[in-house]
Amino acid sequence: MKRNRLTRQSNYIKNPSDTNAWNIKHRYIACLILLSIIIFFLAYSSSPKLQDDTLQTQVVELPVLLENSSHKSISFHAPLTSESDFRGPSSITLNSIFVKKTNDAKDNGQDIFTGLLKASRHSFLSWDEVEVRPGDNLSLIFPRVGLSAKDVYLVTRLDKKALGPLLHLKPGQILHFGTLIKKDGSISLEALKVVLNPIETFHVRKVEQVYQAETIKLAVDLRQKQITGKIDSSLFEAGLTAGLTDKVVMEMAHIFGWDIDFALDLRKGDHFKLIINEVFVNGTKIDDGNILAADFTNRGKTFRAIRFVDSKNRGRYYSPEGDSMRKTFNRTPVPLSRISSRFNPNRKHPILKTNRPHRGVDYAARRGTPILATGDGKVQFIGTKGGYGKTVILSHGGKYTTLYAHMSRYKKGVSSGKRVKQGQIIGYIGSTGLATGPHLHYEFRVNGTHRNPLTVKLPKAEPLPKRYHVEFKAQATPLITQLDILVDTTLAQGE
Repeated sequence: MKRNRLTRQSNYIKNPSDTNAWNIKHRYIACLILLSIIIFFLAYSSSPKLQDDTLQTQVVELPVLLENSSHKSISFHAPLTSESDFRGPSSITLNSIFVKKTNDAKDNGQDIFTGLLKASRHSFLSWDEVEVRPGDNLSLIFPRVGLSAKDVYLVTRLDKKALGPLLHLKPGQILHFGTLIKKDGSISLEALKVVLNPIETFHVRKVEQVYQAETIKLAVDLRQKQITGKIDSSLFEAGLTAGLTDKVVMEMAHIFGWDIDFALDLRKGDHFKLIINEVFVNGTKIDDGNILAADFTNRGKTFRAIRFVDSKNRGRYYSPEGDSMRKTFNRTPVPLSRISSRFNPNRKHPILKTNRPHRGVDYAARRGTPILATGDGKVQFIGTKGGYGKTVILSHGGKYTTLYAHMSRYKKGVSSGKRVKQGQIIGYIGSTGLATGPHLHYEFRVNGTHRNPLTVKLPKAEPLPKRYHVEFKAQATPLITQLDILVDTTLAQGE
């Protein structure tokens, strides 16, 4: 029994080596605690302001979008890199947010804190897109994103000139609305964007409860391009073959339209040369610019035009001698068309079958083709006029009048007494009245007497003022040299 007690007691005796390890472990822990305390006091003593002020933890009053949420986790749109960054929203999650700050009102950190809150305002904007429909205005569009008539009123208090893009919206345009939800659940408009074209974007922003507007333009790079073309059938087809857009073809027709009737005078073998600007943004072409210089050879006679911009930023075309390419009247009201009936005092009417003078020229084209005013003037008459059908008569200074008949409809905004500009659309080709098919009947009158629109001598516009001659010559000379080289190249290719 004694042996058994001795054996049992030996199990309660600790190993000396275990005791030593236990003591060493606790010494290390004590040293670490002491070292931590020393580091804490050193760091605390290095900030005297913190010794005097007591720290408080406060919940940041973020924009009302956060206050209205009953969830611990709140979804919002990722911050924009700039106010003009309208890329698609990237959803992120914000958990509880706290910011520590001192009670000292003079602390610079307070100003930084306030600034950060203001900068974060746009981080919480909700963006909506609205497409403009026919007949839309701001009063109809704003309610679609939850905005009120008051918002419309506040925005329209902007200067009318600055507000222009919003007052002349077109169907298909996209409006981007940036809004915030207020404490009472209503929606506040913070930003609005409208892309006007690939270069210009219109912005409205709320700054300290006041809306401000501006149009931002991208930096563009203009590059000159030289183009030549030859007429085989029509100007339009020749332009497409040469790689021209409809816009450039129409501009070329307008430049030379006072000297060449493109519906009557074109012949196979006629040719043209152009120097145009192409518009690039970030290395990508986005549009065609203006024609800088152009040649058009028709029936062996060459017409040349150079663009010049005066001190009032008006761009017009002149011959190398400084004579205006623009006449008081354009030769034809429908540049890309064909003549179906000429001026003839003894023509037999195709419907009435009687000899009836045809005191104008008929231009055949597809129904709906735009009709252009051949000169600046005032609408003397608009309405239905017997066999003429839907008709517009323009008065040009009292001496001259022009008549446009058989229209399918009038251009919106054209009304009696309203002034129109040369080249402005006044209506569209149709077949109203006594007409066998869609066409325009065009008359030109001098002091009430009918004249042949194809042969009447048109008065010229004023030439380039003498004060611009030196500047014009400096700009025109290198362009003319380029055109001459293009002429030589065309002739060489023809041979």
